[in-house]
Amino acid sequence: MFHIIANPVAGRGYSLVRLQALTALFDNSGIPYEVLHTTAPLDGYEKSKHVCLNGSDGIIAIGGDGTVQEIAAGMADAHDGHASIPIPLGILPCGSGNDFVLSLSGSKPSYLGKYNDKANQQAAESLCNAIIQSHIRNIDILKANGTAYLNIGNIGLDARIVKNAVRLKHTFGSYAYYAAVYQSIIQHKNIPLTIEIDGKPIDGHYTLVAVCNGQYYGGGMKIAPPAQLDSSKITVCLIEALSRPKCVLLFPSLLFAQHTRLKQVRFVQCDSLAITLPNNETLCLDGNLYEKSGTITFEIMPHALKVFCDKTM
Repeated sequence: MFHIIANPVAGRGYSLVRLQALTALFDNSGIPYEVLHTTAPLDGYEKSKHVCLNGSDGIIAIGGDGTVQEIAAGMADAHDGHASIPIPLGILPCGSGNDFVLSLSGSKPSYLGKYNDKANQQAAESLCNAIIQSHIRNIDILKANGTAYLNIGNIGLDARIVKNAVRLKHTFGSYAYYAAVYQSIIQHKNIPLTIEIDGKPIDGHYTLVAVCNGQYYGGGMKIAPPAQLDSSKITVCLIEALSRPKCVLLFPSLLFAQHTRLKQVRFVQCDSLAITLPNNETLCLDGNLYEKSGTITFEIMPHALKVFCDKTM
């Protein structure tokens, strides 16, 4: 029995259209399934944890990166103490960014970010084919103070942009992210941080720190070109203190991975990481926001999660 956990509001409601396309394919293929709808924040976490504790042939996440992160965190906590999660995860992307799938596939699938009839059918067929063919990729899981995530955790300017975008969404709609970029740069402050990389401390002021498993965030910005989902290493992007004018130039450069040329940008690969915050700051894990203070400890679970991945991706 497969368990489909769907966020009904993801993709402006198109998640339900993709759900219908997938269940039709499951019916035609004789794949047994149960559909579970999320109804509130962290409901995906609770549902996936419950499913794992009671057994499943696979969990299918329908939603954006935030929904996927909740479900993966529930799976990880259900198998806490195990080196790997025995239940595989399938993803039918239906969010505004879908950055994890972009990192997973290595190139942009034709259906990603599109919600017309053709794209919905292609997305469902891609996942169904991967399940039927048992095509699975083993990837790493990262944890921040014990909370699992799959793609990117970030602190600083980019996390504040996500926080402001949530607040501005009702006013600016689909332009909320751009409005949030403007507001966040106006409010910009560099953060004094103590960072321990594999136990070695460094101090400095930072515009942002991204702790990465995947390469992309923010709807296709390639923040961490060196990162690989199965490298068994944490990839850290450190961007040292930038002025407001340079922050304006930073985000266009991310679209083409040109930020790697800036002298304030460096990448480190490590096994463990700890970041000590001077005050309360926003931590963003795959689009989900957490208010944090004190020390955040990051760790990696190498090859801990099996993910269905179509060979054509």
